[in-house]
Amino acid sequence: MSSGVHNKLIGQIGENLVAAKLGTLGYYASPYAGNVPGFDLTAVDSKTLSSFPVQVKCSTGNTLVHSQIDRWIETHIDSTGKYSFGNPVSIDHPDMLWIMVNLPKGQIENARYFICRESDIQKLVIERFRAFIQKHNHRRPNGGASKQAILTLKELGIYENNWSAIAPENNEALNNDRREANAT
Repeated sequence: MSSGVHNKLIGQIGENLVAAKLGTLGYYASPYAGNVPGFDLTAVDSKTLSSFPVQVKCSTGNTLVHSQIDRWIETHIDSTGKYSFGNPVSIDHPDMLWIMVNLPKGQIENARYFICRESDIQKLVIERFRAFIQKHNHRRPNGGASKQAILTLKELGIYENNWSAIAPENNEALNNDRREANAT
């Protein structure tokens, strides 16, 4: 299977796993059939009917987020390949929920979930990229001017199973309802 087809299928699996997981938490959730720029599915609280978009990233490997560093921070690379940075870029939806799914060996039964806000992603990407570039004297090892930035399981570990990031005030009400239902 070509890598493009494989990646598309993994993305589809991730979106559907997130929709199913959100269903277990009391949200109606559905991915879109086509490409919607900026988010992958919409979730609706089953009690309040308030809705919110969700960005989903899914990977079978160690890296869960791939992007360009200049999406997150002003970046300049001089003629010698030396990087310098300005201010963080203003993002349109800093509170948008991101759910990253890791599928070790492509197995859905071992899926791991990492939940945070887009502003958290921005902070982590900037921190990781700056540390990497500083470690290498403000240049890419082996030269080049790539702006490729990543986040791995290690950086995102603090957000594993962080389901409370989803409308914490609604989660408490849902958790109370579930406790009452289980007590009867």
